[in-house]
Amino acid sequence: MKRLLLVVATLIFATSLIAQPVIESAPQAQHYSATDASGRTVALDEKPEKILVAAKAALMPALALFLFPEAQEIEISLSKTDQGLGDFFSLVWPHINPGGRLDQNASVEELITKQSDLILLKATHFESLGKKLDQVGVKNFTMSLETWDEWQAELIQLGKLLGSEDRAHLILSLYEERITPIQKRVAGLPDDRKPDVLLLQGARSDNAFSFKIAPDSWLQTWVVELVGGNPVWKGSNKAASGWSVVTFEQIATWDPDLVVVISYNAPASIYQDAIYDSPVWKELTAVRNASVYASPSDMMNYIQPVASWILGAQWLAKTIHPELFTDLDMDAEICSFYTDFYGITDSTLLDEFVSRFQKSTANN
Repeated sequence: MKRLLLVVATLIFATSLIAQPVIESAPQAQHYSATDASGRTVALDEKPEKILVAAKAALMPALALFLFPEAQEIEISLSKTDQGLGDFFSLVWPHINPGGRLDQNASVEELITKQSDLILLKATHFESLGKKLDQVGVKNFTMSLETWDEWQAELIQLGKLLGSEDRAHLILSLYEERITPIQKRVAGLPDDRKPDVLLLQGARSDNAFSFKIAPDSWLQTWVVELVGGNPVWKGSNKAASGWSVVTFEQIATWDPDLVVVISYNAPASIYQDAIYDSPVWKELTAVRNASVYASPSDMMNYIQPVASWILGAQWLAKTIHPELFTDLDMDAEICSFYTDFYGITDSTLLDEFVSRFQKSTANN
């Protein structure tokens, strides 16, 4: 009898368990998390709806952000992004910041008033701005973007933060489609077919001209090697970071085959003309052979680590090795770049980019 009662009790207990309602676990909130250039993990509970791109050099992270279609769907605020050649964003997306741009030197307190879900900063502002924003709980994400390796890694991380990692991979594949043909055509070139190239950033003060060279690790140096040139200044920039002034005596010692003059806030042709007009420079090989070139631009110079750096690489490849790139049509490449990378199909805008490029290189 005791055994029978035990069996019955067990059945009743088991039945009561089966009859209990099923409690479904609550769905986990989706998190958007990524690692920024400062090595921090930045996590958002929701996809950002308001993004501020702030401080000096905001142009670089802003151009990276707008490679993602999400940037068209959310509220974007930008610091000033006109380097001096015209503002890309005002031309293409005039609805951004209808009340005006934030000053590049805006304080942390001013940035906070924007009440953004996320603030994008150039990594150089981590100490002065990023840490202070962390202290008051304002989400911020830094980007370096000075090298191609950094562009690749940081675009993926930005894609994760926007919930659009697939788009980041697509963007990188678009770059590779343009990089690979260059690499294939210059592969195997003997050293004697790699011209000595000198990239110089021009500066002017009181009608006096000076020139600077880029660090070895920066994209400008890498691009020259990518397209089959020998960057003669490599190893000579001893500055802790950034561009370093170079003397004419050093330039004369290098005596490069080609000189490419870069300017980010004025037409590069100003410095090209100054070199050709200078009696000091006239004996250099590049001057005697009329091989001093103004670097290309539209609203931005192409030979810098902005999204359109690939156009600078393509132009430089054709300039250094014209016999290898006879079929490269820069006008067509510019149009397809802005369509493929930014979704711009307006023929008036595309014509404007091409027109500005043609004007920037008209004296070459």
